[in-house]
Amino acid sequence: MSSGRKVVFGTVWSTVDRFGNMAIQFVVNMVLANLVLPVDFGYIGVLAIFMAVSQVLIDGGFATALIQKKEPTQTDYSTIFFWNAGLAVVLYLALFTLAPVISGFFRMPILTDVLRLFGIMLIFSALSQVHAVRLRKSMAFRTIAIVNILSYTVAGAVAIYMAAEGLGVWALVAMQLVNTGMAFLLYFTVTRWKPTITFSTTAFKSMFHFGGYLLAASLLQEVCKNIPSIIIGRRFSPAQMGYYSQANKLDQINSYAIPQALVQAIFPYYSQIQDNREQLAATLLRCVRVIAFCIFPILGLLIIIAPDLITLLWGDEWLPAAPYFRILCCGGIFTCLQNINFYAVAARGQSKELFRWSFYKWGMLTVLLLTGMLFGMQGIMWAFVISNANIYAVNALLAQRHTGLRFTRQIRGWMPTAIATVISIGTAFFVGFLCRSGMLGGASMSMMIASFIMSYACITALFSFRAVDDVASIIKQLINRKKNANN
Repeated sequence: MSSGRKVVFGTVWSTVDRFGNMAIQFVVNMVLANLVLPVDFGYIGVLAIFMAVSQVLIDGGFATALIQKKEPTQTDYSTIFFWNAGLAVVLYLALFTLAPVISGFFRMPILTDVLRLFGIMLIFSALSQVHAVRLRKSMAFRTIAIVNILSYTVAGAVAIYMAAEGLGVWALVAMQLVNTGMAFLLYFTVTRWKPTITFSTTAFKSMFHFGGYLLAASLLQEVCKNIPSIIIGRRFSPAQMGYYSQANKLDQINSYAIPQALVQAIFPYYSQIQDNREQLAATLLRCVRVIAFCIFPILGLLIIIAPDLITLLWGDEWLPAAPYFRILCCGGIFTCLQNINFYAVAARGQSKELFRWSFYKWGMLTVLLLTGMLFGMQGIMWAFVISNANIYAVNALLAQRHTGLRFTRQIRGWMPTAIATVISIGTAFFVGFLCRSGMLGGASMSMMIASFIMSYACITALFSFRAVDDVASIIKQLINRKKNANN
């Protein structure tokens, strides 16, 4: 199969993986939100920074380094496997010891036992990382999708059962443990790869030269991204932490998870064409147009239906999360385009420069959050929006330097979609106003949704967006592939 076809079908299976997990998460989250209190979700949200930082340390940038390396050896894989396993044990012991201090800081005694059990997932995750990398390296996204979907399905079923039995926060803890534990077992089973008893300091140093800067950049990123968890957990109530946690989780699905499906498939391809700047720039621009065309209207529709969606999914008691969700969706316009630029730069081997710029990106986020907290919860949300725009701009400018794709050209690639989305949102809210004032009959929300879809479709057809051709080309490749397979 050609490289282009591998990217297309890798993207398809990455999308199946993301959409499959999202569908399961929607169902599981909807059920759990009606069985578990917001305060219980708040406890897990408070711990997010500790788990995120630990996970980044385990990764260490080595997963990306293994993918970026054209022909990693068995020694390379084994070295990173044992490094990950050893570091995971050390980090778990550190979290186990510090659990009482952490629970005391947030004035939540239950966090001691929760963190000590929750932290076991780090070990499961570390043991399965190299196996997942090997599958990604060979672009076996079908297998990855099956493993992830099956793992989360079993984990969700266990969590729902425990929540129905009144176990509250422990149901949420069990879901994470079962999910990572199942993935660990399945990856070992399907890859049949075993490490050799070896640890090469030469291989480690070689990959650390590339991955070390990504580690530092990712570590700084995760610390700064999770500062809101610390601020909200310390300054506001656990319930407000729960509202934010759920709103952020819902936003991450469409702003981050869906675009990441394309990024996961495209990065190995980026690495293959890293020496061809012209091809790399053309691929990046096409990806930007497709992501914007697919994600922007979803974000616009979610802004419109946010209160109704949250009430439908989780019940009236979660309605305070709706304003947070709407604001985060505004920032999602920039979030969905960040990583596609980031990995284009990483594929060129520029991890050191990414690391240097991370100080500015995440330092600015910290300043914005500390300023936003003075204006309450919504101030923190808007700080995220401004920060997301800033991070996107930095990544796109770095991509300009190393791929040749001009920043202004990239903006022109997604701007028509953004304008169409904004106009469609305005049309929908105007229709909603007319419905509520009695000037139009029918249900307000259904009329707003219909007017949004019609407006976006009409603008897209009228101005013949280039992204439509990109999407049509991808669909055509899929159809031709299916015909060839049948023949």
